[in-house]
Amino acid sequence: MTTSSKRYARLVLNTLGLASNCYGFSMINGIFPPYIGFGGIFQFLTMIGLALATFAFALKIIRFFVPGALGGLYKYIAYVVTPMEGLISVLYWPMVLYNKELLMNQEVPFALPLHLDMALHLWPAVLLWIDFLVFDVDFVRSRAHVGIIYVFTLVYLAWSTYCFSRNGFWVYPFLGDFSVLGRVTFFMFSGNICVAMYEAGKLKHHANFFGFIQ
Repeated sequence: MTTSSKRYARLVLNTLGLASNCYGFSMINGIFPPYIGFGGIFQFLTMIGLALATFAFALKIIRFFVPGALGGLYKYIAYVVTPMEGLISVLYWPMVLYNKELLMNQEVPFALPLHLDMALHLWPAVLLWIDFLVFDVDFVRSRAHVGIIYVFTLVYLAWSTYCFSRNGFWVYPFLGDFSVLGRVTFFMFSGNICVAMYEAGKLKHHANFFGFIQ
């Protein structure tokens, strides 16, 4: 694949990602009840991840037209949100296939059509990882990326706990089955999975698994 065709293929991929995420945001307000408690849709890790992924796709498109633009911001957003979206998919699909009630609180009843479910919980991760593994040649591992992942993990733990204190229910019902120590352990375990995905991405760039494309 030539450099020019590779750039345009990447543009198409990221445009699809941006369009899919915008579709997810446009449809989600019709799914939830009018009032879903303090924090609104941003109680959900999915929606926080979707917002960051949308920003990442937009940055990638901007950098197609203005190469190198917003480099520092891009590296901190894109290289953190990619494993984060991977984590969201890895956690979500096994739980929802096993028992939807683990994730869907009766206090906030809703049902996601499959096409919307995939727009929220699958396509962001798939498209970000394809972009990262196939097209991104600028990645350099940074301890700052790992630190941001762990800081975000603790911030989301604090945020979801605060939302519970205001709403009287956990945004994800299974969190209520844990003790305080159990919840902290679960969140840190999830943070470790996210970091493991980040490190796996680093190995790809060292091994150049997709060198035949690049």
